[in-house]
Order: sequence, then structure tokens, then C-alpha cells
Amino acid sequence: AAQDSGVGTYGEGVVVGIIDSGINTDHPSFSAVAGDGYVHINPFGSGVYLGDCAGDFSNLCNSKLIGVYSYPVITDEYADTDVFGIDLPRNGEDYGGHGSHVAGTAAGNILLNTPESLPELGAIESDGIATGFVFDRISGVAPRANIISYQVCWGGREDAGDTYGDCSGAAINAAIEDAMQDQVDIINYSISGGGQPWNSSTELAFLAAQNAGIFVATSAGNSGPSAGSTVKYAPWYTAVAASEHGRSISYQK
Repeated sequence: AAQDSGVGTYGEGVVVGIIDSGINTDHPSFSAVAGDGYVHINPFGSGVYLGDCAGDFSNLCNSKLIGVYSYPVITDEYADTDVFGIDLPRNGEDYGGHGSHVAGTAAGNILLNTPESLPELGAIESDGIATGFVFDRISGVAPRANIISYQVCWGGREDAGDTYGDCSGAAINAAIEDAMQDQVDIINYSISGGGQPWNSSTELAFLAAQNAGIFVATSAGNSGPSAGSTVKYAPWYTAVAASEHGRSISYQK
């Protein structure tokens, strides 16, 4: 327990389902042993994983990241070798970054002395460009929670002209169903959409999740802060708006 900080157990014992573009499975934010030395426990039992990890890709999971799902509507497009290259594994690895971003924000491990890096544009493979600034400590909101990732989005964006962009409604609904079967405690859904709750299969799927005892946190959208600027209307989930903290990172080069 994190009694010294006054924040309870840092999410220990909670399973968070991330419905997004997949997850960067080998990132330290999702490793079995956190930067502060905390060793995660798999609530399903040692070596018992879900999704792709229950099949040919068991190496993607660990006692922190206990499930990685993919769906054919996404991974079947990997056959387009002009876009994805040759022999891209058909699993829930994140090739866009958004799913890893929100997974780290929700439940990323405590990491110490973490260098800041910026994207390297145009590179085929990159770990980023180090700026020289080092964070003493970073973490997600619930760093000791377990994570199950459900990949429902391609890595690209349609508004950026990418061939394969945005998310699949069929995959989203399948992921919500899988999350209910997996009995996750929380679903994090940082994807656009919403509208009239009774006319949307996704909104109604979240109602089923709420009835199954799952807390659903969904992004309010990227508009605002004017009144009525979100289309996440349903009363059975929590629509969460982003805000700015007013701080900036400044350092001598």
C-alpha cells in the first residue's frame, strides 16, 4: 500500500481495459516490474493471459499487461504490404501510439529518472529524440493496476490522409463484449463518437457494461470549453474532459 502518499493502493487489484489502437507491449510503463520495484501480480494466475497472448503471442503479455486483443477487421489489412511491410504480426501491438498514450495515462507504471523524448518525423524506426530533460518520476493515475488492451483502431488517421485510419465500430462493440467477459473493473475509451445514446450500438454496449458493474470512462471530445461542446450524452458512463495545468517544461540546452 502507498500509505506514505495518501492515495491508497495506486490501483492495486484493479483491472483496466483500454479500448484503443493497441499497446506498446515492451514499454517499461507496462512491464511486470515497475521502476519503483513494485512486482505486479496477475489476478488470473501466473502465465494465464487473454487475447493474442492466449494464442501465438504469449510473449506480448506479463503480470502487468495480462491481455492483448486484436480483431480481424483491423489486422486483416496488414496483408497490404505496400503500407504495412512484409510479415507484420497480426496482433494487438500499437502502431499509432494513441492506445499506448492513454494506457500509460490511466495505469502506466511508476518510472524513475525518465528522459523526455520527442517524435522523430519520417523515421521508419525510432525511440525518439532525447531533449536532455529528465523527469524524476512519472506514472499513470493507477500505476499498480493490471491492463488488458483491446485494439479497435488502425494506427493512422483519415483526416491526415492515411490509407488505414480511425476505428472500427464492429471491433469496438466486440471489444466491449470481450471486456465484459473478462470482468474488467474499468473501461477507458478515449475515442470520438457519441450522439443520441439510444441510436448507437456502441453507446448501448456501454450501457450493458455499466449493468455488468464496469465503470466506463470516455473522453468528452476535443471541442470546447463552450457549453454543449461534447456529444458524449449517455448518463451511464463518465465523460471526462481534458484540461491544461498551466505548467511548462523549461531547461537549459
